[in-house]
Amino acid sequence: MKKIILIIGLILPAISFAKVPNCSNQFMNDALRQMQYAGIVDMGNLDPSKTKVTLLASEKKKNTSTTIKKQYIYTQVYHFVFYDDDGNSYQAIMKNDAVEANENDIYDSCSAGLGVVYFVSKTIE
Repeated sequence: MKKIILIIGLILPAISFAKVPNCSNQFMNDALRQMQYAGIVDMGNLDPSKTKVTLLASEKKKNTSTTIKKQYIYTQVYHFVFYDDDGNSYQAIMKNDAVEANENDIYDSCSAGLGVVYFVSKTIE
């Protein structure tokens, strides 16, 4: 009996979580563009194979906007680490709202607004 309760306790939370939209590529490109406009990086010198992406947080919220035709919006926070050809690293944290695209959607756009990019200039280890 205890095994059944344990199994149910482990399975139910996994079933109840909604699918979080994966917007890492779009948000990463937005962060890179903003960092290039600010003169922090040159995208031509970056090594995309070394890029690290971490989803730090995703919060599902009821949509109150009349311009977005989705029921829920996800506020997402990503941490990006970019490396250039010389071995230098550039870290950025991006916060943006995302919407989950339906299978029928013509455009698979995640962005539901303008994101905010925080460039990490120094890391304490």
